[in-house]
Amino acid sequence: MADTTTASTPRAGMIRFIVVTPETTLVDTHAKSVTLPLFDGSRGIARGHSPFIGRLGAGEVRLSGEADRPGEGVRRLFVQGGFVEVGHDVVTVVTQRAIPQEKFDAAHARAELEKLLSSRATGDEAIGAKLEAVEAARAALRTAAK
Repeated sequence: MADTTTASTPRAGMIRFIVVTPETTLVDTHAKSVTLPLFDGSRGIARGHSPFIGRLGAGEVRLSGEADRPGEGVRRLFVQGGFVEVGHDVVTVVTQRAIPQEKFDAAHARAELEKLLSSRATGDEAIGAKLEAVEAARAALRTAAK
């Protein structure tokens, strides 16, 4: 679990980034910028960004210039839906599913996509749910491949 005592102290030129799932606080760190997959496209956030609340889609979250991991490049996570709140240099993501890239299993993601593509859906609601699940599985596979 993240160390919230050190993560909550402000750092010059950085934003605080928090990812919360129903089970745990997965990430609580500082970074120079964050890119999020909103339901209608990606959005980059850096220090001084205007406050907003947005709905997340399924896709990759990228943290650049993370204070706790200097020199390690970009950190990636997969999130599937949820919400983001941006305000006063703090970005909070609340999601049902978040998986760090290093814990992601590409073979499992590929098998899940194949299973979804081979399944049948009947009726508008079932077809809509299947299309949403296929889109999320493809986004997960893209994240795992990077």
